[in-house]
Amino acid sequence: MAQIVEFAPVYSEADNPAYHFVNGTWNTHDQAESLAVSRGHSYLSPGDFVTLEEADTLLAAADALVLAPSVAGPSGMWQPTDGEEAGRILGHRILDRISADKPDLHIVLISHFLVGHGAAHQNAKPNTWALRSLEAHLRGGRNPYTILRPTWLSTIHDESYQTRLSQDPYADGLVSRDSIASAVLTAVENPRVATGRTAALFNLSIPGTGTTDLADRFGSLALDYEAEFALQTA
Repeated sequence: MAQIVEFAPVYSEADNPAYHFVNGTWNTHDQAESLAVSRGHSYLSPGDFVTLEEADTLLAAADALVLAPSVAGPSGMWQPTDGEEAGRILGHRILDRISADKPDLHIVLISHFLVGHGAAHQNAKPNTWALRSLEAHLRGGRNPYTILRPTWLSTIHDESYQTRLSQDPYADGLVSRDSIASAVLTAVENPRVATGRTAALFNLSIPGTGTTDLADRFGSLALDYEAEFALQTA
């Protein structure tokens, strides 16, 4: 059984001096928590306003952290005015401390597929660049990591949906909350094949083929440059 902690720091509150971070709402929280509990894991998340002491207490016995930055704060949807700066601040506040205190903690970052598409994409937003900065910060740190980039969120989940992981930076498509939760739990349960990798998530409807072997699909992904470099220089 793994002890999983979820943080969903709100971008626009990244530099709030009153708290370690303000915790928002991740759109797949319910599905991830339900799936984790059904598989025998514990799944914990803090309240809205998180102090340094509260964060440290939650992480003390954690086996994995699901880091899902959010624009949905306690009192509504907020966009950061400077996305890259918000990402850097969250990296220094949250990731640097974990890297120093718990360098073996597996961090699963929920990013977004538009990070791969770049600034020219018509739907790019400030939080896209916050995620880009946070991705880079995580790859350059000491912790084992998995970065997932969900594509457009589907409001439904069908039994025919197969989950695909792609390292094409221009990947696109739809993905359900259930599929995102499954990818997160697979990464947590299979760190040997999931760490050091970045992948977009999308669904394909393929009836009659059963469930996706996501551990196998993680294993077929190439290591990120930083993870490969770390192995070569260890």
